[in-house]
Amino acid sequence: MRTQTTGLLLIACLVAYTTGAQQIIVPPYLQPGNASNLLRERKVLIWHTDSIQAEYKVEFGIGPKVESVTKPSTAKITYVQLNLYNKPTFLYRAQLNGLKFDESYAYRVSRNGSPIAESSFKTRTKKSQTNFIVFGDCGARSPGQAKIAYQVFQQKPDFVLVTGDNVYSRGLEKEYRTNFFPFYLHPIPDTLRGAPLMNSIPFYMLLGNHDVAASDLGKEADGLAYFYYNDLPLNAPATPLRLEATGSSERVKAFEKNAESRYPGMANFSFDYGNVHIACLDSNPYVNPLDRDLLTWLVNDMKNSKADWKIVAYHHPAFNTGISHYDAQQMRLLAPTLEDLKVDLVLAGHVHNYQRSFPLKFELKLDSTGRRYVVTPEGRVDGTFTLDEKFDGITNTKPQGIVYIVSGAGGARLYDGQLTNNPEMWKHDLPTNWVPFTAKLVSDIHSFTRIETDGKKLVLKQMDVKGNTFDQITITK
Repeated sequence: MRTQTTGLLLIACLVAYTTGAQQIIVPPYLQPGNASNLLRERKVLIWHTDSIQAEYKVEFGIGPKVESVTKPSTAKITYVQLNLYNKPTFLYRAQLNGLKFDESYAYRVSRNGSPIAESSFKTRTKKSQTNFIVFGDCGARSPGQAKIAYQVFQQKPDFVLVTGDNVYSRGLEKEYRTNFFPFYLHPIPDTLRGAPLMNSIPFYMLLGNHDVAASDLGKEADGLAYFYYNDLPLNAPATPLRLEATGSSERVKAFEKNAESRYPGMANFSFDYGNVHIACLDSNPYVNPLDRDLLTWLVNDMKNSKADWKIVAYHHPAFNTGISHYDAQQMRLLAPTLEDLKVDLVLAGHVHNYQRSFPLKFELKLDSTGRRYVVTPEGRVDGTFTLDEKFDGITNTKPQGIVYIVSGAGGARLYDGQLTNNPEMWKHDLPTNWVPFTAKLVSDIHSFTRIETDGKKLVLKQMDVKGNTFDQITITK
C-alpha cells in the first residue's frame, strides 16, 4: 500500500526553522523524469533549500515501506545554485534509475545522516489499464485548490496531468513556493490546506500562458520556474518559434545553465502509461501549431504508439463555448491532423470551468487561394463542423470524432458561472466558427477530471470539491 505521509518531513522542516539549520524551501517531491516509452523506467526526486550546505543521501528499493527494503540502492544526487534574490539557494535532484515496471518502491532522504523524508510510489504499469487525474489553472492559493487536492488524494491516481497555468500569476519561483507546493505537499490530508500528493504521485505539468508570463528575466529573475521545478520527458524537437528567455546575457546564461536541457526541451513531450499514450503540447501564442518539425514528430509519435488510447493535451482549448477566451482558437489548426491520427481525447485548460464536447470533426476553412488556413487577428479559426450527437457515453459509447475536454477549474477564479447547464447562453455567432458542439458545461464549481482505462474501455468522470460526480461518459472500442 502506498505510504502517503510520514512525520519525518514535517518534523525536519520545523527543526530547520527553529534551530537555524539549513531550511528546506520545498520538501522532496516526485517527478516522472526523462522516461517517455515503456522501455525504461525512472523517477526523479527534487527539493529546494536555502544557502546553507548539507550532505544528502537518497536510498530506495522495492517495497511498500523503507523498512521492508532489504537491499536499498543509492541515488545519484546533483544540485544547482540559484541566485534569484541576491542570495543563493540550492536546487537538488536525485535520480532514481533502473526501476522495474509494475512495482512499489520506497525511498528515504537523509540530511547529514538524519532521515528527513520518506514515502513510497508505484512505477508505471505495462498492463492495459491506468487511472489518472486531470486539472488545470490551479496554483492560485485558493480554498478551491485545497479542496481539489484533498479530493484527488482520495482517488489514489497513478499520476496527475496539469493542463497549464500551474501558478498565478507570473510563473515565478516564489509563486510555486507559496501558491503550488504547499497544497500538493501538505503532510496531512485537509480540505482547507491540501494533501500529500507529490511525494508519491508524479505530476506531468504543461506550459500555460501564466507559466511563461515572466520570460523577461531582466525584470523578474525568478521567472520561468517551470523549467527548474519540473523533470519531464525530453523526446520532442525544439521548434523555430518557441519560448525565448530574455534579459541580460548574464542572467539568461545562468538560467539556461541551471535549467539544463529542460529549457526549452520540456515545452513539448509525450509519454506512455499503461495502455494510454499522451502527447503534451505548448499552445502559447508564440507557437506555430503547424510547425513542420513539430507536426512530423507528433505524427510519428502517435503512429508509432501501440497504446489502446491516444490523448493530446495542451493549455488553450480549440473548442470553447464559454465567454472568456473564446477567441483563442489557434489549436483548431491541429484538429484534422488529430482526427487522421485517431486521437480519442483532447484535454485543455485556460478557461476556468469544465466543458465536454460532443465527438466532433472539423474541416478547416481555406483562404481564396485554397492553400492557406485563415486565422483572424483575434485568433479565430473558421471551418465546418461535423457532430456526433448520437453519442451519449451510456448506451452509445463509440464516438465518431474526438471528444474535447476543458478541465480548467482546478483552483483559480471560475469563469462565467451563469453558463452552468444553460445552453441558451452558450451560443456564439456564425456557424463557421461555432455550432452547438458542447454537451456539458459547468462553470460554477471547482472540479477535476478522473480518467480510468481498462483495455478497450475508458471511463471519464468530472468530480467536484465534495467528491461528487456530475458528468460521466464511457468510451469503448
